[in-house]
Amino acid sequence: MTGMPSVAPAPPPADLPVDLRRIELLCARLRPEEDADLERIVWSIAKLPRAEGWDNALWPVGALGGRELVLRVARRDISKALLGREVTVLRRLRGLGTQLPMQLPTVLALAEDAMLVEWIDGVTAADSDRATRARVAGDLALMLATIHSGPAPEVGRNPVRGVPLSTRADAFEADLERADLPPDLSRRAQDRWHAGLAAAPWQGRELLLHGDPHPGNVVVPVRGMPGPATLIDWGDTTRGDPASDLGGMLLHVPSDELLQSYRAAAAWTGIDDEEVWDALVARSWAWATRMALSLVTAYAADLGLGAAGHRLLAS
Repeated sequence: MTGMPSVAPAPPPADLPVDLRRIELLCARLRPEEDADLERIVWSIAKLPRAEGWDNALWPVGALGGRELVLRVARRDISKALLGREVTVLRRLRGLGTQLPMQLPTVLALAEDAMLVEWIDGVTAADSDRATRARVAGDLALMLATIHSGPAPEVGRNPVRGVPLSTRADAFEADLERADLPPDLSRRAQDRWHAGLAAAPWQGRELLLHGDPHPGNVVVPVRGMPGPATLIDWGDTTRGDPASDLGGMLLHVPSDELLQSYRAAAAWTGIDDEEVWDALVARSWAWATRMALSLVTAYAADLGLGAAGHRLLAS
């Protein structure tokens, strides 16, 4: 490969202030979620964030019942709406009253452009070993089947998830050129992409989607810690074609067997129709290829997400 990055990409510059003064103001304005007792929080606001991503910063602010709390605060203006979507969907999923195959982030309170959440200990699926990735992928198939099969609340549309594949054609071609793949992998990527474009488009109801269930958005407990993995970062949640979610799922373990596990658990109208299913499979592999190209152009091959992209393209 040529021109591949050697480090993880830096997030875009923040256009909202993320400093100690803003964090203190937001903590003073927190509105508790139902059943959340903020009076028991032991406040200890750190001087610096613990982590910072593309859209949000995670700032330690204290503990509740021995669990570390962080304020997840928007660092870019375009991120504000994402937090609102996330809260809407997490409330809906928690209100289903059913045991989900994976855990959800625990939101305790809200403030303007921020949410108070429990810190989730663990490592991402992208940085886990092969056996762990396989186990988590199976859980994710069941989780997505549950999410897709339920009611879809009104949430804002994501312009790059759940949409017709044809709207992502320019991005695919640009990333394919940038990836500079060996000829055989380039042909395989193009074949999968064009097979997805040729498949029948999604005609069913608009399903609720996570939006971005790639291996970096699943946190796995480290050895000795109890509980299932947690599906995080619901800011890209949207409604539409489930193929884009399934494409993200295939980045965990690129296999048709994983898609079949999803099918066995899903209950949306049309899932049993062979023509609908075959078209969905083709679009899902096309989405996975599109996402994998994006990862290998952004991350080094020895980093978790870069490695996930390379595994998909070589499968």
